[in-house]
Amino acid sequence: MPAEKTPVLELETEKQPQVTIVHCTGKVVIETWPKLSTTLRDLIPEGKPIRVDLSNVTVVDSVGIGVFVSVWASAKKAGCDLKFRNPSKYVQDVVELTRLYDLFEGTKASS
Repeated sequence: MPAEKTPVLELETEKQPQVTIVHCTGKVVIETWPKLSTTLRDLIPEGKPIRVDLSNVTVVDSVGIGVFVSVWASAKKAGCDLKFRNPSKYVQDVVELTRLYDLFEGTKASS
């Protein structure tokens, strides 16, 4: 019986003068959420806007959604502008289902 692959999440942090972009590739799920949470929470005290690029995220489970909300709320409380952007088709579908439009750059609630 082949061994099941552990979900993988790769993060690349790109620090620009006016904004920090975190590029995510893979799965934001129960096994990988600490990596995303820690990475983003460590950037909040810098005070620069943070953009989280989700264009290469293939799966998000309920724990991943919880991380999105928790980190976004922490950033907001600290006065840091954190937004998720470029959701993959899968992530966009989750945004539609959960109606978490405020967390995402450039998304609007459907009329």
